[in-house]
Amino acid sequence: MLLALYGVFAFIGLGYLAKSMRMVGNKQSGILLGFLLNFALPAQIFTGIYHIEFEIKLLVTLLLALLCSLIGGLLMYVFAKFLLKRERNTIVSMAFLSTLGNTLFLGVPLVGGALGQAYANKAILYDQICTAIPLAILTPLMMSLGGKGVFNFRSISMRLSQNPLFLALIIGLVFKLMPFGLSEWIFTPIKQLGACATPVALFAIGVQISLSDIKTEWKNTFFVLFWGMVVVPSLLFFTLKLSYGTIQGDGQMALLESAMPPLISSAAVIMRAGLNKKLAVSSIAFGILASACIIPLWLYLSYI
Repeated sequence: MLLALYGVFAFIGLGYLAKSMRMVGNKQSGILLGFLLNFALPAQIFTGIYHIEFEIKLLVTLLLALLCSLIGGLLMYVFAKFLLKRERNTIVSMAFLSTLGNTLFLGVPLVGGALGQAYANKAILYDQICTAIPLAILTPLMMSLGGKGVFNFRSISMRLSQNPLFLALIIGLVFKLMPFGLSEWIFTPIKQLGACATPVALFAIGVQISLSDIKTEWKNTFFVLFWGMVVVPSLLFFTLKLSYGTIQGDGQMALLESAMPPLISSAAVIMRAGLNKKLAVSSIAFGILASACIIPLWLYLSYI
């Protein structure tokens, strides 16, 4: 885990340094993200999904994790509205940021470092079920709340059908269910392309990090991170304890993924919807730093 954290923060720091020294700008960052979202990550997802050994217990664990995330987001909405008494844009932003974690860019390498490559592949499935699909459903809802669009079945299906990551998941599942297997030599260039995903993703995170908004939104940021990285995984922790008695393997993977800091794509959605942009940027920047302490702690607690 410590080695994985070292690698994660090394690439993020390199991206932030490149941005600070003006070696990389918005144009280069856009090219990196285009390569990442359209080629490297789909290759990683396709390879990971194809090589997963599906089990009923894994799917049940993922559904429990999804349920805990959605309940956590709903509770955050109630907490921010009735106890914190924040204004509407901040309430919606806090609930959205608390619901979805950075389960792919950060989650997959950290799970791989802590539990091994087999569980990193399962973490990819976790990301698609517990993050990517909910994001596709919640994004039109967020846009409609901000008066920027309409929430309906067509808007959701359009987002899914145009998402290369979701399409890679479907293609991987299709080939997985075929009566014949693919030869491993076919995956050689695909694995090489997928291997670029983690360093490029972490570098791109570093390029996009901004620390300037933490001062103005530090209180709301604290509540978002505490809720998303402590309350939500606590719900899953006790749910898994009650369901299975112990937390091992798939449960550990799901627990670590549920404790990831806010999803970077959430900031883009919040900005487009005209909600609390400063809170989104602050939560993502500080959440990445907080993960260095919180994720190892949850790994330790999973062995209790």
